[in-house]
Amino acid sequence: MSGSRIVGGALQTERRPDGKRKLLRPLVVDIGSSKLTIHQGFVTDFSSIPTLFQWVVHWSKVDVAGVVHDHLYNRGTPSRWRADWVWFEVARSGDHRADCVQAFLCWLALRLFGWCVWCRAANSRRRAARRRAQQAARP
Repeated sequence: MSGSRIVGGALQTERRPDGKRKLLRPLVVDIGSSKLTIHQGFVTDFSSIPTLFQWVVHWSKVDVAGVVHDHLYNRGTPSRWRADWVWFEVARSGDHRADCVQAFLCWLALRLFGWCVWCRAANSRRRAARRRAQQAARP
């Protein structure tokens, strides 16, 4: 992958009462040879960097990477490893990017601790699929 770039305008969000952010318009990111569109209204926590590690990289350097990563985790595709690597690539791209050491340390934290979020998202997808199946089975 040779980096990424935002297509069609800057990231625009509004803060929700729970501290998360909601996209005010679609975010389109060119990632290597593919284009990823994240719909307006998508809710993200950007890159949820624990306070203890915020000295490594400021969240504003990896905010777009966090939105893309949250979207990939919620979708469940590609694999967790690939989603984490996409985070690294996006974090290393753009005007206000993280440097290589910052991106690597945050990527390593994703690999070590992201599994619990990945599993929670997978359980949420399974519950939603069961609800859809139950609703479809109703007369």
